[in-house]
Amino acid sequence: MTDTGIRALGGDDPRRIGAYDLLGRLAPGGMGRVYVARSTKDGALVAVKTLLAEGAISDTDRRRFAREVKLARRIDSAHTARVLDADAHAERPWMAIEYIPAPSLAELVRSAGKLPAHAVHWVAAGVAQALVTLHEAQIIHRDVKPQNVLLPQDGPRLIDFGISHANDMTRTQLTLGTIAFTSPEQARAEHSTRASDVYSLGATLFHTAVGRPPYPDTSDTIRLLTLVQRGELDLKGLPKELGALIRPCLAADPKDRPEPAEVLRRALAELDGFPTQQRGAGWLPPRWTSLIGEYEAQGRALGKSGGAEAPTADMRTRKVPPPKPTRVYTEDRKRADGAPRRPARPKSPTPRPSSARKPTPAPAAAGKSASASAPGPAAPKPSPKPPSTSSSSSGSSGGGFWVVLGIVALVVMLWKPWEHTGADGSPGDTSSSSASSSSSAYAGGGVGSLSSGGGSSSGSGGTTYSPPPSPTPSPTPPSPSPSPTPVASRTPSADDVAFSAVRAGDCVDGYANGYGGWSPTSPDRVDCQAANAYLRVGSVLGSGTCPSGPGLGGWWHTATDSSSVNLCVERQFRVGQCFLARSNGGRPGGANLLTLWSCGANRVPREFSFIMQITAVLPASAGTRACPPDPGHYTYSWQVYEGRSILCTKVA
Repeated sequence: MTDTGIRALGGDDPRRIGAYDLLGRLAPGGMGRVYVARSTKDGALVAVKTLLAEGAISDTDRRRFAREVKLARRIDSAHTARVLDADAHAERPWMAIEYIPAPSLAELVRSAGKLPAHAVHWVAAGVAQALVTLHEAQIIHRDVKPQNVLLPQDGPRLIDFGISHANDMTRTQLTLGTIAFTSPEQARAEHSTRASDVYSLGATLFHTAVGRPPYPDTSDTIRLLTLVQRGELDLKGLPKELGALIRPCLAADPKDRPEPAEVLRRALAELDGFPTQQRGAGWLPPRWTSLIGEYEAQGRALGKSGGAEAPTADMRTRKVPPPKPTRVYTEDRKRADGAPRRPARPKSPTPRPSSARKPTPAPAAAGKSASASAPGPAAPKPSPKPPSTSSSSSGSSGGGFWVVLGIVALVVMLWKPWEHTGADGSPGDTSSSSASSSSSAYAGGGVGSLSSGGGSSSGSGGTTYSPPPSPTPSPTPPSPSPSPTPVASRTPSADDVAFSAVRAGDCVDGYANGYGGWSPTSPDRVDCQAANAYLRVGSVLGSGTCPSGPGLGGWWHTATDSSSVNLCVERQFRVGQCFLARSNGGRPGGANLLTLWSCGANRVPREFSFIMQITAVLPASAGTRACPPDPGHYTYSWQVYEGRSILCTKVA
C-alpha cells in the first residue's frame, strides 16, 4: 500500500474477493496487487491485497503469502495498518488490511516541502514506535522509506509488510526496496537485522527534514548503490537540532546504531518542551495539513458514497505539481502565436430543460435561499456555444490568412504529397518533419452549485460535446512528375521514435497546452503511478478517429516517412490539478479537460476565461452533493471516465 491513488479496475481484475466488492486498484504491493474495496457485511472500506501470479499459483507462492499473513496478524498497533481478514487458501489468496486515506511522507515532501525540526521529532516518534512493535514480534520490516510511511492527522502509519520476514529469513533482495533508503549491509546483500530498519528510519527522517536522501546527488543507479554500500553520506543541510536523533541512526556499522526504543526515547524527550498535541495540526505546517485534509475528505466521500459500484476510474487523491509556467507561457505560446490556428468545430450541444434559476449576487443570501426552497438556486446549466474562429485568433485575420495560404501552397508544391503513399499530415508538414495535433474533448459547464457553510445545492446536469476530427485534405491530382528521389531525411526523428514506442495501456507525460497543441510535443512514457502521468493511452491507431467525450482525445503524429500514429488518450484526473474553461454568462462554461494549467497563473489563453481546480474525483453514485463545498462560492462538477465518475471543481 505504498500509493493511495485509486486506479481503474482492469480487465484481468476481479470485481469481488471474499466478502469485499472491489472499487479500484491501488499501487502494486510487494508480491501482489492491492485494491480498495467495500465490505459487503458492514460497508467499511478496506485495502485488499492479493497474490499476483501468472497462470496457476505455485505451492511456494502460497506458502510465502500464508507466511506474510501470519506475520502481519502478529501486529496490532496504532502506528501500523492492521490486518482485518484473510484467506491464504483461496483460489486467489488475499488479505484485507485497514484502508488509510492519507499521503505518504514522500508525497508530502514532494508537494508541500520539507518538515520543521520539531515536527520531524513527532514523525520519528510514531515510526520508531511502529518498529518497536514489529521487532518485539520478531519481524524485520526491511523496506522503511518515505513511500511506506503514511501520515493521517492522528500520526504516522508504517505500512507494506510485503517483504517483511521473521528473523529466520534474513536475506534481502535489493530490488524489493529503494536504494536510497537501504542500509549498507542490505545493499551488499548481507544479513538484515533490526539495525537495518533503524538505518532506513534515519534516511527517511533525513529526507523528511532536508528534502533529499542522505547521499550525494546522482542519477546513476550503480553509483548510488556504491555510495550506499560504502556508507558515503552527504548530510549537508541537516538542522543542528536533529543531529543527535538522525546521525546515530546512519552509522555505517550496525552495532553503532541505536535500538528503535532509544530513537523513540530521544524523540519524545525533544517533544517534552512542546504542548501536548495528539493530532498533526498541532505539529505540522499548514501546507502539510492541507494536503492531508484533502486525502481524508476524499476518503470520507468515498465512504459515504454507499453501494459497491466500482468507479472504474483513476481516482488518485494526491496533489501533483502544476506545469512549469515558463513552458506554458513562453515556448508554447510563441509557437502557437506564430503558427496558423485550425479552429475546432464542435457539434452543437443538445440542451436539456433546466429549472435552475439565476442566483442572487450575495453568496450568503443565495446559500440561505438554497436551503429554503427546491430545487434551490443552482448555477444555471452552461450551454457552451461552438467557438468562433474570431475568438481564438489573434490580431487581424485578413492579410494573415493570405500570407498563411501562400506559405501552405509553397510547402505543398515543394513537398509534393501526391508522390508519397499513405500521407496523413497536417498543413505545413514536410517530408523531414513531424507534426502533432490535439483532438481535444470539450465538456459543457457541468453541474454548478453554490456552497455555503451548510453544504451545496446542485443544479441541472451537464451536456457534453466534442469537436469532430478535422478532415484530411485531399490534394489536387498533379501533373505527371518524375519518380521521387529517396531523401536521407526519412531517417526516423526523435519524435517518430517517441510515438512508435507508445503502446496501449501506457501512461505518458503530456497534456493539451491550451493553444491547440500538446506539451511537450512528443509523448514521454512514465510509470502510471508517477505524478506526471497525465494521460493514459487507450489504443494506438494507424488511421481512423479516437473516441470522443469529456477527458478523451487523440494525439496524432505524422512521421517523416508519412506514416501516421494516433494515440487515443484519456486524461488522468487528480486532486489539486487545474484545467481551463471558457466563460458562459460570466461563469465557467465549456472546459477542455485535456488541458493542464498552473493553478496560480494570472494569464490564460485567449480562448479561455477560467482556471478550474479539481477538489475531488468521486464515483458517479456519490452524486454532486458529495463534492467538497467551497463556502460562499460556486462549485462545478463534470461527469468523466465515460460517466462513471464525477469531477468536483472550484474556480482557482
